[in-house]
Amino acid sequence: MPHRTRSREHHNLYSQTSQSVPSLHQKPDIQAGRGLKATPWQPMADTYAWVVEQEFVKLEVHGRNTEEWIREQQKRFPDGPARQEIGERVRRRMWEDMMYRYEVEAERWMRHEEEMRRAAAERERRKEKLIREELRRMEERIRQQKEAADRGRREDARRKRHEEQRYHERPRSDKTLLDSWRRYEDQWKTITSASEHLTFANIPWPLASKPRSPEQITLSAIAGFLLSSAHSHNLSRKDRIRNAQLRWHPDRFQRMMSRVNEGDKALVAEGVGIVARSLNELMSREKQR
Repeated sequence: MPHRTRSREHHNLYSQTSQSVPSLHQKPDIQAGRGLKATPWQPMADTYAWVVEQEFVKLEVHGRNTEEWIREQQKRFPDGPARQEIGERVRRRMWEDMMYRYEVEAERWMRHEEEMRRAAAERERRKEKLIREELRRMEERIRQQKEAADRGRREDARRKRHEEQRYHERPRSDKTLLDSWRRYEDQWKTITSASEHLTFANIPWPLASKPRSPEQITLSAIAGFLLSSAHSHNLSRKDRIRNAQLRWHPDRFQRMMSRVNEGDKALVAEGVGIVARSLNELMSREKQR
């Protein structure tokens, strides 16, 4: 029977409820219970409340399920004030846990929403940047196309003016070349039939105008004179070049060098060499056509 008496006393002890609950991690202050209504079991109730709180701490540390702990306590303690106190504390703790999880989830959701908003804003910013860059490229292409079109129109106008100028000047140019060609042929007939002294100035060079030095005797000037359409219509280009080669061959022209003034012999020899080489180049090009 003493054992039953201690069990009832122990049960009655846990049936008492405390009027002040200590902190979760703070041990109960037994002395604080002395200022309350005199109950012999108040210090033990406070102590038990503190132990319950420590059980929750152990749950968090060891990762145990709260519902498992509740079922365990229901087995350990029968119905009564102590169990009601425990149930109230458990419900309050579960409510606090639920509110905490809700706040954590709400904060996580708000952070996620903020990150999504920033990501959307960044995507919009990049999109606007790409659009602006594309617009700049389009404007640059349009500007370049406009400038190219303007250059083309100016070039067409310049070419048209040049063609018109050549059209109006061609008769005069052809007449000038024809006169130069006739003088060239007449002078060659003169120097081959006479015995007068020759100088660099009175030798009939194959050019539209008389050169003042060998440097003015060029391939393009010789080609423009010999192959002009203003004269020799009955001769092909090759025939014109071949006739000129016979006339300006260095060995054949050597017979005339004795008639050249001593002071002009070097200039004349240089000029004859330029003409001979230019004619050979023109014939080579003509054969490749």
